[in-house]
Amino acid sequence: MPFESPLPVRLRWIPSALAIIVVCVPVVVASRSRAAAGGTTTEVLALSVVVALVLVAALVLRTRYPRSTAAVAIAAACAAVLLSSLALIGPGPVVASIITLMTTVFGVGSRQGRTPALIVAGAAVVATGSVLLLAPPPESRGVESLILLVALVGLAATGGVAQYNGRAFIQAITERARRAEETRESEAERRVTEERLAIARDLHDVMAHQIAVINLHAASASKALRTRPDDAERSLTTVREAARTVLGEIGSLLTVLRSADSGSSAVMAPTPGLSELPRLFDEFSKAGLTVEQRTVGTPVELDSLRDIVAHRVLQEGLTNAHKHGGDGTALVQLDYGDDGLGITVTNVTRPRSDDRTVVESGHGLAGVRERLSSVGGTLETSFGPGPVHRFVAHLPLDAPHHDPRGSEQAVPDPNRHT
Repeated sequence: MPFESPLPVRLRWIPSALAIIVVCVPVVVASRSRAAAGGTTTEVLALSVVVALVLVAALVLRTRYPRSTAAVAIAAACAAVLLSSLALIGPGPVVASIITLMTTVFGVGSRQGRTPALIVAGAAVVATGSVLLLAPPPESRGVESLILLVALVGLAATGGVAQYNGRAFIQAITERARRAEETRESEAERRVTEERLAIARDLHDVMAHQIAVINLHAASASKALRTRPDDAERSLTTVREAARTVLGEIGSLLTVLRSADSGSSAVMAPTPGLSELPRLFDEFSKAGLTVEQRTVGTPVELDSLRDIVAHRVLQEGLTNAHKHGGDGTALVQLDYGDDGLGITVTNVTRPRSDDRTVVESGHGLAGVRERLSSVGGTLETSFGPGPVHRFVAHLPLDAPHHDPRGSEQAVPDPNRHT
């Protein structure tokens, strides 16, 4: 993964300028201080200038073409060593070429990482070292120069790779922080979505039954208004009480939401649970649905979450029985077993040809399945034999949390109203 220079664009010329000065000064000083044994001062100066120009080009272009300029620097170093051994130039260009070689090797390591740096450094040591050892005339210090070359090139490669790794580490930390921020935002959005779904379920739970009561009794009152005014008055009274209940429950819910949003410690209403079943059955009885309860097994105390879910499941089952029931009765059976709590609501259904208004909505059962799935439960709905509808839920007493879109089972029927 290549890296750009960390310096601003307007300051990137500074390292190149410093490197050029470091390279050119020894070339000029060496060429003017003495002439080589094999040539005149003019020849030495000309060859030194050519070498210097090649080195300057490599330094200027090293950030854009790191590997190519490294190859040029290797070739220039070999040429400088060879010319110096032939006494055509002084030691200054050789020093400058080694400095340029180290700079380009460092650049490859700092921008392209360990493997390219090792390749370039190895090529530099092999090529330049071979010239040091084989160029005429053989000198006893050739091995010493080779050892020094290996040390300098290795140091440059190590420094470049260290800088590359440092940048990679910083980039990894930055990327990790960015991903963590995105994860926090996604988590916040997910919690907002879950909270909205929970509010929607609660609104449905507190309103569905009362709206069904209002709908049924409003229809009855409209039919009995002229022929049976007493019955119509009773139905309208029920409608008024149901509407008042809806308004009160919505007001309580909004109060809780506002207090939670503002962080105040408002007193919340008691959480509904199985202990509230007598009141729930009484509400349905007033609305015209007679509920019979049966309990199988030894009742056990549920934790708060499953207690709420069980109450809401029963509320939805009885609401469906009230909306779509045919004889105004429903049987509730609670089965306490080793594997959990079973809740069954059974009622007789009315034919679809019945002219009473029917409220059809699939949101209630969807909400029930979500609530049950949150505690590892399941829901089954079935019809028959005969005009009978069964609403069967199961709550494991020690199940882990499940995805709200998890297990749900339903027996489809074309005549169901949910």
